[in-house]
Amino acid sequence: MAKSPTKRKSAKKTKSHLPPEMRQMTNLAADYIKHWTTKELGSLQRNKTPICIPTNNGYKIGTYTLIVNKNKTCELHDANKEFLHLFDNKINAILYTVYSIKNQIKTAREIMQLDMEINKNSTDITAMRRSQERARARKEYDIVDIRQARLEVSEKQLEDAKDKILKIQRYAKFNKVWE
Repeated sequence: MAKSPTKRKSAKKTKSHLPPEMRQMTNLAADYIKHWTTKELGSLQRNKTPICIPTNNGYKIGTYTLIVNKNKTCELHDANKEFLHLFDNKINAILYTVYSIKNQIKTAREIMQLDMEINKNSTDITAMRRSQERARARKEYDIVDIRQARLEVSEKQLEDAKDKILKIQRYAKFNKVWE
């Protein structure tokens, strides 16, 4: 059998044989390019037209950072890396940032309020169902009936909030608010 010519490693190691002055110059040049790129992206992001840049764990939209979690929720952080809100889905988070960048604060607040209502009602529904299961196991049927009434109210509120947010999403898609 013949040996593969591509298996051999290079005898030269360029980084270890570079003089310290040359290494320092290349590091300074790389730092300058990185700083310049960050500064230019920042100036582009401050415009009224939102630019969506994918990152390792989410997106950078304008001055906002969106982190997509494994459970499909999205954390929204502002320019100072301060946590703003945990959104139920990515579309709501992106729409909130787009409307905030375009200074349509009323719609942005409505999106956040609807998302908070969706989160609250989803949690309430889960809690009511678990409470009903425990009450059925203890054979406390009056508690089951009370929880059922509250469960129906929460389901109706969740459905209404999802309908409203869907209308906002359709309006945004139809009118192309990101342009």
